[in-house]
Amino acid sequence: MTASRFAHSGGADQCAASVSSPATDEVLAPLNGLDDIPWAELGHAYGAADDVPATLRLLARAGEDPEREERLDHLDASIYHQGGAVYAAGAAAVPFLVELAATPGLPMRAAIVELVGRFAALQNEMREPWRSAGHAVSCRAALVAGHDILVALLDDADHSVRTAAAALLWKYALWSPRTDDAMEALVGRDAVEPDLALRVSLRLDGARAAAKARESNTSSAAALAAAVRRLTAAPDRNTDALRLACLAADKRLDPAAVSWRDLLDAALAPATPHKAYSAWGENGSRLAGALCAVCGDDAAAWLNVIRVLIRDERAQVRTGALQAAGDAMRRWRSAASALIPLIGATLTDSEPENRMRSADLLAAAGTAGAVFDDRLAEALGDPHRPTAIRAAWALARHGDVRAVPTLVHGLDHEENEGFGPSAHYNGRSYWFAQPPLREALVACAARHGALLAPALRSALARCLAQARTEDGAANGLRTDSLPRIHLLCEALVACGPAAAEAVPELEALLDSAHPRLACTVIEAVGPAAAHCVPHLERVERLALEASSTQMSARRAHDTSPTGEETPAHPSPGRQRVPGPADLWVTALTAAWTRFAVVGDEAALLCTVDEVLTMTAPLRQGAEAGREDSLPESATAALAARDAATLASTVARCLSVLGPGAGASRMRWPEQWLRANERWWRSHEAVLVAWAHWRVTGDSGLALQVFQRVLDSRPGAAYGPIELAALRRVTDMRSEARALAPLLHACLDRDERISDSGGWRGMALDEEVRELASTMLATLPAR
Repeated sequence: MTASRFAHSGGADQCAASVSSPATDEVLAPLNGLDDIPWAELGHAYGAADDVPATLRLLARAGEDPEREERLDHLDASIYHQGGAVYAAGAAAVPFLVELAATPGLPMRAAIVELVGRFAALQNEMREPWRSAGHAVSCRAALVAGHDILVALLDDADHSVRTAAAALLWKYALWSPRTDDAMEALVGRDAVEPDLALRVSLRLDGARAAAKARESNTSSAAALAAAVRRLTAAPDRNTDALRLACLAADKRLDPAAVSWRDLLDAALAPATPHKAYSAWGENGSRLAGALCAVCGDDAAAWLNVIRVLIRDERAQVRTGALQAAGDAMRRWRSAASALIPLIGATLTDSEPENRMRSADLLAAAGTAGAVFDDRLAEALGDPHRPTAIRAAWALARHGDVRAVPTLVHGLDHEENEGFGPSAHYNGRSYWFAQPPLREALVACAARHGALLAPALRSALARCLAQARTEDGAANGLRTDSLPRIHLLCEALVACGPAAAEAVPELEALLDSAHPRLACTVIEAVGPAAAHCVPHLERVERLALEASSTQMSARRAHDTSPTGEETPAHPSPGRQRVPGPADLWVTALTAAWTRFAVVGDEAALLCTVDEVLTMTAPLRQGAEAGREDSLPESATAALAARDAATLASTVARCLSVLGPGAGASRMRWPEQWLRANERWWRSHEAVLVAWAHWRVTGDSGLALQVFQRVLDSRPGAAYGPIELAALRRVTDMRSEARALAPLLHACLDRDERISDSGGWRGMALDEEVRELASTMLATLPAR
């Protein structure tokens, strides 16, 4: 399947509109009964499925059809989409897809078999209640009804059809009531199959299916394992060529049965035909990853495989070893220290791609990669621009001043192979994506703010000048400019007091429709931003006045029998009007920013009191929540979000004052927290819990919330919310001793605890370890 399968955006109408007849009207597959199905009443990913029968009929025709692949992609995107559940149209289409797959002379039959195979695999992937849903049951019944047809495809004259059918049957065998029959057919096919690549995949696909059946404890596990052992143990005419496949299959069935060295030796043996193994695809760049995948959770085996292949004479094999190194470092803490010396040595590799990957991984390693900073500084002049950019990224993450010129250049010049936007993804994989300019600036500014602040100020001035709306309004900023302004403000925050020279630009930003961006920087600058105080007072006053007006209008609307509800989210193309919650947050943010600059406690408390008085109706409703209660409407959901935002923002203001804020003002955020346990795993609840401890000195409620956040399910990973809770726990020191077992659990493991992918996962895990260690150091030894 091509990438267009994932780019479908026009739905069924677009799919039907794009259909044109192929060159011949000869129908090779009759598709009897197609018109007996009420397709218009069935659904797929893009609505009614009335377009499906026309697409199936066009796929059943003979002759050249330049749109055939696109038709199949559209069908795939509609009836299968991205898996997770079976659509009604998908279940209804499976019998016809099986018929098409078995029709001799029909083009693209292998791709059709692959689509049927995805439906077979989906039965193993679905969770309840979707697996027991009627459409899923119908889909399984259709596949079982087509068992004999699918098995017969193993004898097809087209080897690509045979290959796709074999892969399908292994997935089908995991759940099918005819598992034994499918296994006999697969083993029997191997005995007569002339295509070596297919014989390799029979063993490898079978071992993966058997391992999955064992892990999921399905009834087919023993039968699958027995079939695979018959394939790997029988005397064979291609013993040497199949040795790697047999060893890999045996290791999946029993990890202790085959060593990593035996596996690697078989992969590198001259008798192993590279064309028969997908692991040798792309000139060997897949080899390390494939071997490591067979080694499963054995970190030592991964590291040993990588150590050998990262020194291989073939550049693409080394490329793959660096990819495996990234995956290993993302997964295990011990991998970084073990592999960094080898990764650093690759900075001088003859292959530019490998030099780039080396620098990227040294950046991901954080301070552990700083031992190669001098070599990274030399790489700043690498003629391969992506390598030079990664070198600057690594130096920035290490806090090395030599990154500054490249970062300043990145502020002024966008390059196709330069710094890019921030990317977030989950999982264990390591992606060699463009280094994020925002994070590079923030990391370097923490140590070298005075050097970066002038460039950041100039960039902000240019951005503000270019961001004015077309109507020329003094406070208008184009929405497409906001990501850039966010980036520059975050970097200025990291500069700390050195960002004071950007005060003129910050004052201009305060006068815009997005003053809170400026507040974050002014707070970091502190007393040196005293010139901003009149602007902050103006922002606060205007926000309170606008909020009061909106609240009055809301009360009038609520009492009007003819009032129509205003949508919280505008139609596409219309700018969202700030609601009361936005205005409360703006007023309170300006107030605590002013406190950070001049330390006026009375003014801050006055603003808090005014907001609490203004929001009394909302606060009364929010106190009625319960852990298992859900909002009854979209309006109620928005009100719940507003309440959470208000509670956390008020709590933040009070937290900076500590006991001086007065426990009475903290009473409502406390009531919100106790009444809304379903919010406890949120940034808002973490902040309120910590602030409650800061103001009242009572650690009980905070510890309940943090225990809930940090006491994850077995195997679950930590994310930003858990990290925020750990930061607050560290502030509590000895008062949080009850959480010591959880903190020890964070440290007493080699597998990283973060759920973020790539370098972020490593960085988050390192911060978790640092916070846990800092906290435990304040407690008596266990």
